[in-house]
Amino acid sequence: MEKPPLPGSDIRLEGYGSEHAALDHAFRIIDEAKPPKARHRGRIVVCATSDLPPGEKRVVQDDETGISIGVFNVAGEYFALKNVCPHLGAPLCLGNVHATHRPSPVFEFRPDLEGRVLRCPWHGWEFDIVTGKALYDANSRVASYPCTVDENGDIVVSL
Repeated sequence: MEKPPLPGSDIRLEGYGSEHAALDHAFRIIDEAKPPKARHRGRIVVCATSDLPPGEKRVVQDDETGISIGVFNVAGEYFALKNVCPHLGAPLCLGNVHATHRPSPVFEFRPDLEGRVLRCPWHGWEFDIVTGKALYDANSRVASYPCTVDENGDIVVSL
């Protein structure tokens, strides 16, 4: 049974309705985030390397700090970004990963950064997964965290 809207609002407690699809999507991300495999003194063990093949990503939520992190496998190397777009707080790491194009003469396209560009799902802001830097502004960036592979073959993010 659906609960009535909150007073003075069209927002319902069980969902936000189609007019609030972006909010529904954002909260669904939090609900679907996978817990880390383990946490040890500022380190999150995300998963085994075999569970994150090249070109894939995984979003994890650290219950202790509340931080949501996206971990990406870019051509066999692992990178972690905070799952918050600096623009309006969107769940950045659920955006599409793709390439971009270098500046070039008219009718000429020079693709670059294949599999390294993360596009925010809300407003399309783009970030380089490897550096965390924004493609639209040299001074903007998203927080990034060091990733390593431990002796067990697990991906570890240092907070």
